[in-house]
Amino acid sequence: MKMNLRLLVAAAAITTVLSGCATQKLTPPATDFVSTVPEAYEVELLKLNNEPSQAFPGGGGNMTFQYTPENALLTVVFQLQNSRRFWDFDRRAVEKDLFPRACENFADPLAAGMGLRYWYAGHGGYVTQVLTDEKCQAILNKS
Repeated sequence: MKMNLRLLVAAAAITTVLSGCATQKLTPPATDFVSTVPEAYEVELLKLNNEPSQAFPGGGGNMTFQYTPENALLTVVFQLQNSRRFWDFDRRAVEKDLFPRACENFADPLAAGMGLRYWYAGHGGYVTQVLTDEKCQAILNKS
């Protein structure tokens, strides 16, 4: 009987730890961006919230998506997994490198009203400006 109770307690503890890890979401930084997108896009964008996290090159962290339908904002979250690591690059450089690619990859939802930003969560972290279709047009016309 004691052995079964120990197994039950151990199983409950493991389940609690695993479910806590699976459901832990960061609260995105505040934003002034407000928009809407057609329902067809919203359905597809909401699916991104359920995508498993992806390790980013070089290790040490992961990437997830957080789409907020209340303001049609997609936040791409890069999160460090070790508190001893920190982000050591400039927000403007990130925007210069990532925004043109995001304009291409998310062209249709951006044109429909979605906003997109990158959030580097962790030590030395920051959030980029919100990328919109208007900003994409300016970026693509410069190229």
